[in-house]
Amino acid sequence: MAPTTPSPGSCCDKINPKTGVSDCPGMKNYCNYGPYIDIMKDQCPKTCGYCGSGSATTPGICRDKLNPTTGVSDCPARRNLCNNGIYHDVMKDQCPKTCGYCK
Repeated sequence: MAPTTPSPGSCCDKINPKTGVSDCPGMKNYCNYGPYIDIMKDQCPKTCGYCGSGSATTPGICRDKLNPTTGVSDCPARRNLCNNGIYHDVMKDQCPKTCGYCK
């Protein structure tokens, strides 16, 4: 993705200069995937719901992250790891809704 910059103060997805359209709708599964959050926040704020938010997630919305390969969350199948000390930090980051970490 080689985006162009939107006008200051606007909240819109960046446009791929090669195609003239945003690549964001097709990459929405990466919005909450750890390694890509920062780039998606920069490139695709509208698609990812980051507009007006200073944080990586939209305030008031608690959701599990999606597996970028499948497009669905692996959290329900991993619920048994929520209270496992070894996986606590990972599960809190990846599966806050499933594990009950939402405030």
